[in-house]
Amino acid sequence: MNCGCAAPYIGPSVGDLCYGGTHILFLSLINTLVQNKCDIGEICQRVTPKTQPDTDYDFVVIGGGAAGSVVAGRLSENPAWKVLLIEAGNDEPPGTQVPSLWTNYIRRPGLDWEYSTEPQEFACLGSNEQRCTWVRTKMLGGCGAINGMMYMRGVTKDYDGWEALGNTGWGYDEVIDYFKKSEDNRQVGTLVSEEIHGTGGPMAIGRFPDHPEMADDVLEAVQELGYPVVDDINDGNFTGFTIVQAANLNGTRVSSARAFLRPARGRSNLHVMLNSTATKVLIDTTGDQKTISAVEFTYDETTFRVNVNREAIISGGTVNSAQILLLSGIGPKDELDKVGIEQVHDLPGVGQNLHNHVAFGISFNLNTLEDTNDLNWLTALHYLTNRDGPMSSTAMSQVTGRLTSKYGDPAGDNPDTQFFFGGFLASCCRTCTVGELANPDYPESHKVFSITVDNIKPKSRGYIGLHTNNPFDAPLMQPNYLAEPDDVKVIIDGIRVAQSIGNTTFLKEKYDIEFIKETYGDCEEQHTFDSDEFWECAIRYSTGPESHQSGSCKMGPASDPLAVVDPELQVYGIEGLRVADASVMPVVTSGNPHATVVMIGERAADFIKQKQSVIQK
Repeated sequence: MNCGCAAPYIGPSVGDLCYGGTHILFLSLINTLVQNKCDIGEICQRVTPKTQPDTDYDFVVIGGGAAGSVVAGRLSENPAWKVLLIEAGNDEPPGTQVPSLWTNYIRRPGLDWEYSTEPQEFACLGSNEQRCTWVRTKMLGGCGAINGMMYMRGVTKDYDGWEALGNTGWGYDEVIDYFKKSEDNRQVGTLVSEEIHGTGGPMAIGRFPDHPEMADDVLEAVQELGYPVVDDINDGNFTGFTIVQAANLNGTRVSSARAFLRPARGRSNLHVMLNSTATKVLIDTTGDQKTISAVEFTYDETTFRVNVNREAIISGGTVNSAQILLLSGIGPKDELDKVGIEQVHDLPGVGQNLHNHVAFGISFNLNTLEDTNDLNWLTALHYLTNRDGPMSSTAMSQVTGRLTSKYGDPAGDNPDTQFFFGGFLASCCRTCTVGELANPDYPESHKVFSITVDNIKPKSRGYIGLHTNNPFDAPLMQPNYLAEPDDVKVIIDGIRVAQSIGNTTFLKEKYDIEFIKETYGDCEEQHTFDSDEFWECAIRYSTGPESHQSGSCKMGPASDPLAVVDPELQVYGIEGLRVADASVMPVVTSGNPHATVVMIGERAADFIKQKQSVIQK
């Protein structure tokens, strides 16, 4: 189909991401069809990147991820403001628009920073050098371009907790309007309430067009155990299980880049530089007040310096925002001295307060089901023709639940455990015939179903630092996972819930479900299988960090010695410099944080607009 423009190739192709060799023909065809389906690939609606920036801009946004795309899009609504967005990666490959293909793009060279942490003392003990791998996406839309698409806002106490820490204006009653502002919820009045959900915003939200039968069966199983099933896990019912709403439009992904940048592509005042790495911000220290003056970045091996007339907004994410501040001489002196960077501004909290959700998964065989590929020519035909079927969803990943462990808040409205489910994903195939075995070498194998337990109230804290003063070297990432023993106890409690789901009469009778026993190094040699001690060993051996890193540029009052930004996201002591992304969260929210990061972007843009209106008066 001709969408009316020359369709540039944006790789990698889906065919390069599955199996390889002689099996890529069908998948490459799918990639071509997806790219040229105007409502999926949206090739003609992409932003046109510049190859040469102008000398001066009113606003420079560093990072085109979940928050940065929002900030740039919103600021460019004012035609009098000239905005530059700098993104280290490329645009989103068309295949990322297909929900079922999301895992194919994780940790892919060129699309991801491919980060690994420092060796861990208490976690990832079974990994190479005891380093945890981190998914940190490098493309427009950020992690929202390849995540599981869940639309989860956290719980009331998350935001009221932020406000209690001194962040005035960040309580739940204040932030709710900014969630609604970005939202175009397609199920208001039928599934969710208009009191807390918005319509008419840039980001389409709703349940996927399709879900596996197993999704309904899991909800049946948890009800057998006495757990509630809720329609909207964002509306007061913060505990329980659900098929979650997602950032999707008719079975296609809606990243913040798609929602906020593509509609702005025709604005002459919005410039976008792709494949451009910000190396530092420059601060004018000559006056009474330190002030942002310029941003330095590289594109195509050329270094550019653009002047900032009003503000620069760093939206590089929890890792890169802290890294950019440190590279700019903003941070603790001892950390900067180690790598030979002259301190420009003392901010001890830069890089501190790093934390993340930490997970562990168990799996089950579904002995009544053959292990066949869910992607085949028929499911592809359904999707390409009607935008439905297995390719239009993330399969079992759209099912989630939150509960309070025995170690959590007894009030019950502040859960500390989240459950994710896996299986039935239409992501890869070889010959792509209907009924094709997923693993022909093991024709007797069965479908596998997984349950992952997340500690969403982690106590352990780490930090981001620098190894060198080279902006192209990976920063130092020390998350200190599971250093606090309680973090492990919460996950063990969740494992017991996961086991009980697998032991329900309903799932046993329908699927002959069977727990898959793993050894986890020498854990079974050291401990009795299924004891709490065994599971602690297993969790520390096979740790699963989520991509929910937060906190390294903490928002807080001036009295907080580790606060990097104030409640209006302005960097303390530097006029015209803000941070807007997950790094500002003083405490990570209770669930997938993407919706919250979009909200932070909305708030940042409004703070800037409000300030500029005061200046103009």
